[in-house]
Amino acid sequence: MSLEEFNANKSPVKDFYHGKTVLLTGGSGFLGKLFIEKLIKCGVHEILLLLRSKKGVSPEERLHALLKKEAVFVNYQQQPELYLDRLKVIEGDISRPGLAISNDDLDYVIKHTNIVLHSAADVRFDESMKESVETNVRGTDHLLNIAEKCANLEVFVYVSSAFSQCIKETVEEKFYTPNIDPLELIKMMENEPRLDELEAVSKKMVEPWPNTYSFTKALAEEVVRRRRDKMPIAIVRPSIVTSTYADPIVGWTDNFYGFNGVVSGAGTGVLRIFHIRDEYKADIIPADIVINGTLVAAHYAAKHPAEENVFNCTMDENHTTWGDIRNDCLSQKGVVAVKKSLWIPTYNTTRYYYVASFLQVFYHLIPAVFFDLVMRCRGEKPQILRLYRKVHRFSDVLRFFTNHQFQFATKRMRQVVDGMEIVDRHLFPCDMKSVVWSKFGVNHIRGCRVYLLGEPWNTNEEALQIYRRRRLIHLLMLGVIYSMYVVVGLRLLEAAGVPDLRSFLGCTQFA
Repeated sequence: MSLEEFNANKSPVKDFYHGKTVLLTGGSGFLGKLFIEKLIKCGVHEILLLLRSKKGVSPEERLHALLKKEAVFVNYQQQPELYLDRLKVIEGDISRPGLAISNDDLDYVIKHTNIVLHSAADVRFDESMKESVETNVRGTDHLLNIAEKCANLEVFVYVSSAFSQCIKETVEEKFYTPNIDPLELIKMMENEPRLDELEAVSKKMVEPWPNTYSFTKALAEEVVRRRRDKMPIAIVRPSIVTSTYADPIVGWTDNFYGFNGVVSGAGTGVLRIFHIRDEYKADIIPADIVINGTLVAAHYAAKHPAEENVFNCTMDENHTTWGDIRNDCLSQKGVVAVKKSLWIPTYNTTRYYYVASFLQVFYHLIPAVFFDLVMRCRGEKPQILRLYRKVHRFSDVLRFFTNHQFQFATKRMRQVVDGMEIVDRHLFPCDMKSVVWSKFGVNHIRGCRVYLLGEPWNTNEEALQIYRRRRLIHLLMLGVIYSMYVVVGLRLLEAAGVPDLRSFLGCTQFA
């Protein structure tokens, strides 16, 4: 939808954000960029963007580079002032005490903020306990301290994860009390000098959660719950967030995390065997459904502060399976290709862990040694084996989520969606039932190609020519390999005294 069309409509949700000042954390992340684009469209007065310096680059320089680079800022090239006039950098770091915000910036935040959108998080599943707690738990607690002082605050929104409560058979839209006091854990992390011992203990502490990410997300929800009586709050729990379905552009994404990494790895011929149960429900959700759903839920929570405003933003009402998604993506083989691929896509799956581990030797490690040998012969630095070590670590992290089924209740989220006015449904599309998965699969493949792998669509035909040549070589190699198997098999049978196969066929005259 164009900016002009969006501005031509008035709606309750849009009017709620119009003219407001929003404090946004995680603005340089995947969801954060989408929040910026949508809030700019809504006509907010100002977005206070919490950003830190990174690798010697100031927050202001990072913001300008971000706006120029990302295709999701669809109006920036024509109207840069639309963004620059409404974005104010607040230098800080969510992982540091007090968020490391200067006194002047803190005063400005407290005086002007109407809405807090907390979408920053450490999303690395294998991160240390200390770093996960500092970012996901302490950062949330200290942000709430600031929000309490904001005299004009209308709602505090925390973007959590549906997997924060993945230890439950069915995750309801309600608060759950964790088995550890989050504030006590923060003190423990801050005061424990022996970090090695702490990390060893933390592995037991995390159980039965699968990783520190899910565990600390659950603790952060408890931190938010304890402030319910001091401010209107909303917690939104998305499942595995993928590329956009349509808003503001089709198929946009900016990272290789989770499902995006699987699709990109399979499409480039890197990921050839994956441990997954194809018949299980795929807990993925398009990013724009999450963004619009969060903004709509925040509006609802601000109007109904006494309710338990926890919203599961998942696709349980309109789910697909991992197998169906796999087939939708593989339907694009020979239609969409990548120039920077390792080989042609040959993606296989198995539900058995040991089978997957065994096949990794033949599908990943042996080809990796071969490719590295070729690179050495060409005077290049070998890197494929190192790449596969990362692929296997990535696969290990995802295994829990691709081999378990989860049930997420969505009654409250459905109530909010059904209560939207018609114009809001048009401006903030977030109805899970509207997603056509076959269409999503095709657009996701193309989006990964263009936005993640950086290959413009006009190079697809050139990539297809490379694909066809490699496919022919691939088939010839398979023919040679299988012929060798047949010859070896016949020789072994002959050595074992088994009659020649030609005898069974009545071809003795050729024996």
